[in-house]
Amino acid sequence: MPTQLSASERRTLSHKLYSVHQKIFAGVSAEEFHQHVIEPPAETTSIQLYCAADQRVIGYCAVHRFRRQVHGRSAIVLRAEAGLEPGFRGRGATYGFGIVRALTEKLSHPFTPVYYLGTLVHTSSYHLFCKYFRRIFPHPDIKQPADIQEIARQLIESFSDPAVRPEDPFVRDVGWVTIETPQEKRLNEQLDPSDVQFFKRRNPGFTKGHGLVVLVPMTWVNLLGALLSRLYERARIASGLHKPDL
Repeated sequence: MPTQLSASERRTLSHKLYSVHQKIFAGVSAEEFHQHVIEPPAETTSIQLYCAADQRVIGYCAVHRFRRQVHGRSAIVLRAEAGLEPGFRGRGATYGFGIVRALTEKLSHPFTPVYYLGTLVHTSSYHLFCKYFRRIFPHPDIKQPADIQEIARQLIESFSDPAVRPEDPFVRDVGWVTIETPQEKRLNEQLDPSDVQFFKRRNPGFTKGHGLVVLVPMTWVNLLGALLSRLYERARIASGLHKPDL
């Protein structure tokens, strides 16, 4: 919890994570990273550190909580940044922490709408969201209610990332460019899955740091479905019955 650290401790943490970040993303300065990940204008920020056996930090997942008004009602908006060094990717490790944080917020605020709002800069991130969550905007195969698109538009316009094109509010100039692993490159070259192809059509500039706006309503059904999908996947991986594509 960065707010529980002193200013010098936050800077030390920022330098440590930025050295990891540079192996995962390009296009972001050390100060931009600090303001975006360590000290954003959020109500709360929680950061999970991922360490190798020698305790060297090899990844992070930062989850931020914001308050916004949606259709005249107070709502909680979760945003996140995550990354693992290339040699440690492959099991969606950072998604477990994100789901736990979302469940915590929903349990703490059961009658308040909770949304995850992302500007996803790589096909792999979008692929995993589609794999775990049934209700997500936009989705290549499932038509969502019209109000979800309007909520996504209202929420993204309350944050600072500019639209790449004024006529399209759902692709934003984020500036984070993923340094791809061989597995991620192979995923991009495949004709399937359909969500990867949809992401590339909808956000062709992702290699330039453009992010596709993604909204996930954190309803009980959506959250529990994602949690069960994740637990089932972990059990199959542990038993050797499944090898994840990422």
